[in-house]
Amino acid sequence: MQRFRLGGVPGVTPAKWMRVWAERVPDVPIELVELAEADAPAALREGRVDAVLARLPLAGDDLHAVPLYDELPVVVSAKGHPIVAFETVTLADLEGEPLLADEGMTAAQLLEVVASAAGLAIVPMSVARALGGPDTRHRVVTDAPPTTVALAWLRANDSPLHQELIGIARGRRAGSSRGAERDGGRHSVEPGNAATGAKPRPSKPKPTPTPGRPRRRGGHGRSGRPGPGGRR
Repeated sequence: MQRFRLGGVPGVTPAKWMRVWAERVPDVPIELVELAEADAPAALREGRVDAVLARLPLAGDDLHAVPLYDELPVVVSAKGHPIVAFETVTLADLEGEPLLADEGMTAAQLLEVVASAAGLAIVPMSVARALGGPDTRHRVVTDAPPTTVALAWLRANDSPLHQELIGIARGRRAGSSRGAERDGGRHSVEPGNAATGAKPRPSKPKPTPTPGRPRRRGGHGRSGRPGPGGRR
């Protein structure tokens, strides 16, 4: 493989991972291929890309899928819509509003229709930021389900390069063990950093008091004043 083609749907931002790849795998350049959301599985099966960053669910038992991070859902409106006055909204707040679906449209086309004040659309925040434009505004929908971005590729094409990309996306250091756990062919990622899927750092344990040294109540501190519970 002379290059690794990574497909990306609207809103994904793998620039950091691609920089790490260039450092760790300098002999195999990585290339980002922009894909429409609905085109991601076909791009894999047709050999146009080697892996994709796409949103779940991805249909097909022929695919590996590694969930990486969740995205906040937002409602997008034209900039003059009354909903812009709120900091966040709920699904109940949107009742009676015309909600547009992306059937037959790309994400960019959908938000162009929203910008014309024809209706509202609920999309991932990353999509609203990337494609919204100056004529739209977005607000978080607090009770709408999030979307999940995953790294996916064909089972038949699994390779050390795919495993290297998993390690980069999960925040593993160069030379560390793969640690890619499988459950029925599906890789799992432990919760952690929203951008990389890295494991959270363990919290430091609280210090325990030295045995045999009872804690005094009150007493005088360095200032000469009595502490809590002490008498002059």
